[in-house]
Amino acid sequence: MSLNKIGQVLSCSPSTITITITDLKTFEEHKKELQIGRLLKISQGNNDFTIATIRNVKGIDTQHGEGSTHWQFQVECQAIGTIDLDGAFDRGSLLLPVPTEPVYIADHDTIEKLFAADNEHDFPLGQLSLNKDITLKINGNRFFSKHIAIVGSTGSGKSCTVARILQDAVGISDSKNQSISTQNNSHLVIFDIHDEYTAAFDLHKDEKFSLNRLDIDSLQLPYWLMNSEELESMFIESNESNSHNQVSQFKNAVTLNKERHNPKIEGITYDTP
Repeated sequence: MSLNKIGQVLSCSPSTITITITDLKTFEEHKKELQIGRLLKISQGNNDFTIATIRNVKGIDTQHGEGSTHWQFQVECQAIGTIDLDGAFDRGSLLLPVPTEPVYIADHDTIEKLFAADNEHDFPLGQLSLNKDITLKINGNRFFSKHIAIVGSTGSGKSCTVARILQDAVGISDSKNQSISTQNNSHLVIFDIHDEYTAAFDLHKDEKFSLNRLDIDSLQLPYWLMNSEELESMFIESNESNSHNQVSQFKNAVTLNKERHNPKIEGITYDTP
C-alpha cells in the first residue's frame, strides 16, 4: 500500500514529537484526520513506524509580498507504540523518529493492527470513535478487577452501556446465548434496585442461559443476618413514649434466645453474631 506523506518530523523528545506541515492544501485535505486524538504514522528511518496520538495543532501564518499569506502548521504528538516490519504493534516499544522523517495519516489497516485481539486483549468493549468498523479489545481480567465508573446525564444511555458490557462478558448478543456451545461459566451479580437489567438477560429457554432473579417476593433475609440496630428498627416503634422499655426487654429476649441455641458459647451478648 502506497503512503501519502503529509509532513515531516521537526523535533522529538520523550514526551512530544513535533511535526510540521508546510502546505495549506495538504492540511485542508486532511483536516479531519488531524483533529485532537487522531493517530499518525511516523517513519523511523527503516521499515518500522512510530504510532503517535495528536495532542495539539497550531497554525502559523506569515505575510509575503503583495499581501499574500503563507500558512505552516505544527502538530504535537505523543508516541504510543511501534509497528514493526511484520505489521505487529508493540505498545511497550517507543523508539522515536528523528527530524526530517516523513509523517503519514494512520490508515484503516494501521488502526486495525493497533486494536487487534491478542492473548491479553480479547474482551470487546465497543467500537472506536475514529472508525466504527473497528472493535476495541481490552484486557478483560484487568478491566473487571478494578473499579469502573460510567457517567453521563439522565437519558444518555448509562444503563444500556452497562447492560451491553455485561452481555459481552457472559456471551449474549442479539438476544442469543453465543456461548451455548463453549460453556462460558462467567457469573455476574447485579444489585438492580430499579429492575433495569432483567430484560437484558431474560432469554428464551432454548438458549439455556441461567438468570436467577431475586426480588421482594423471593428474597428472604434471616434475622440472624441483621445487627442489633437493624433488629430494633424492625421490631421497636421508636416514637413511642415507652420505647426505651421495649428496647430493654427486646435486648434481654434476644440475648436469652442466643444463649438457648448456643449453649457451648460463653459470654454471649446482644451483639454476638
